[in-house]
Amino acid sequence: MANAGEEAHELENIDKLKQATQHTEEVVITRLTEEDVHKLSRESLTLKSKAGWRLAMILFVQGCNQAGYGVDWAVIGGINALPALHTYFGFGYSGSTIGVINALMTIGTVCGAPFLGLADVIGRRGVNFAGNVIVIFAALLQAWAKNTEMFMAGRFFMGFGTALMSSSQYMAEISPIHLRGRLVGVFGACFQVGSLGMTGAMIGLTTLDGNYSWRIPLLLQAGLALVVCSTIYFLTPESPRYLVKVGKRDAAKHVVAKYHTTSGDLDEPLVNVVISQIDESLENEKALTGAWWDYRVFFTKPVRFRMLVLTLYSVFQQWNGGGIITYYLTPALFMVGIKKPMEQLGIQLGSTAIYFVFTLFGSYIIDKFRRRTLIFAGLISIIVLQTATTITSWQYSVNPTHAAAGLTIFWVYSFQVCSATFIATMHNLYPVEILSLALRARGMGVYSFIQGAAGSVQNYGIAVGIDKLGYRIWAVYVVYNTLQLIASYFVFPETYGLSLEEIDVVFETPGVNPVKISLDIQKAKKQRAVLEEEVGGLSEKV
Repeated sequence: MANAGEEAHELENIDKLKQATQHTEEVVITRLTEEDVHKLSRESLTLKSKAGWRLAMILFVQGCNQAGYGVDWAVIGGINALPALHTYFGFGYSGSTIGVINALMTIGTVCGAPFLGLADVIGRRGVNFAGNVIVIFAALLQAWAKNTEMFMAGRFFMGFGTALMSSSQYMAEISPIHLRGRLVGVFGACFQVGSLGMTGAMIGLTTLDGNYSWRIPLLLQAGLALVVCSTIYFLTPESPRYLVKVGKRDAAKHVVAKYHTTSGDLDEPLVNVVISQIDESLENEKALTGAWWDYRVFFTKPVRFRMLVLTLYSVFQQWNGGGIITYYLTPALFMVGIKKPMEQLGIQLGSTAIYFVFTLFGSYIIDKFRRRTLIFAGLISIIVLQTATTITSWQYSVNPTHAAAGLTIFWVYSFQVCSATFIATMHNLYPVEILSLALRARGMGVYSFIQGAAGSVQNYGIAVGIDKLGYRIWAVYVVYNTLQLIASYFVFPETYGLSLEEIDVVFETPGVNPVKISLDIQKAKKQRAVLEEEVGGLSEKV
């Protein structure tokens, strides 16, 4: 009995210690009981159920969106290797004209991005449907282009339609909490499914005579958009976050029950938890709401740091050097003596396959490592590999050997491995995580706008840069990515383990740098877990 009394007294002391050591970060944690929510989410859903099948259907439809974007990358990068295209239009493999053609895709994205705010008016599905209709029109315009101007117009509308595909936002909002990272990661990998399939098809299409070798791939860009338009209103529900925002709480509850729980019962505890999180976020963000076209809120003090992170991440995503391997692989391979279209498409196919496999792997590990850890690992590996590519490309220019060319291809493939594993999945998750519910639709519009602007500069700049600098363009990216790594360390907060709504606290705690508080919260959560384990052990003894 004495031992039991001592243990009870010790338990009481631990409780007092926990109260005495409370500080800002731990107060935040009492609101951020994400571990409990994750556990409840896991317990509420069995994937081998009707709900799991419904989630698979959502992933299929939204994955077609992402795969369609991958098809575009494969087509534009692939047809650049076809002599028939250049003979018909009369422009070169690199230089200003091909730079403008590729930049017009991202210029279209810039022009379409502000309209992504319509997702708060006509719903996530509505704006997605509209984007796919425009993509179908753009594909037809490109495929039957009679001149360069018509082809350029098709590229512009392709970018405009792509900007309206709010799939990454939708996937983050519709996914069960404990599966969010995994589902968004698999969704991101669908980009490579489209790119891989299209690159394989293009290897066969190179055998066609005349202009059909490049017209057919451009026409096929409409295929997946047709699938989405035909199925989005039948296989995918509206986002519960949008439904709550427009006052349709009962409909939102039905969506959560149907897609997040095995039973589909509205009385499942998880249903009220998820709806309450959305309610709390909406209540906190009432002062920031406005019309879908009003973007002034992003220049106000409460949102300023979010805007900084969103801007830098958008630019970083576009300017890490990956554009050389996608849109400009053909002229990059010219620099190491690989000039046959079939060889170039074969290398592109291998590169795409590697990226696909390791994007899937990245989607598996994204919920096992912190976001900042993955970003840093990706950037460091990219810097090392781009340095190696610069050296071997230089060696080839001095002494053109098969060994130097082979090593350059190896570094390019290694770049794809690291980029896919550490960074690719983050593109569809991190921007959504740092935006509150009230800002999300317009925020993703801002993200697409900045991405498009940065992409336009990059697409034109690479075309001219390769033409003027040759292999030295890799060195430019080595310097830039080093600066990017330094900026990421000081600017990007940690969002791992926090719900979409709860991350608001990180950005809105007055007087504390978001990076610091995000790291302090992670540290405090570990300490809290240790204390709870100790308390649990003592409780069992008592």
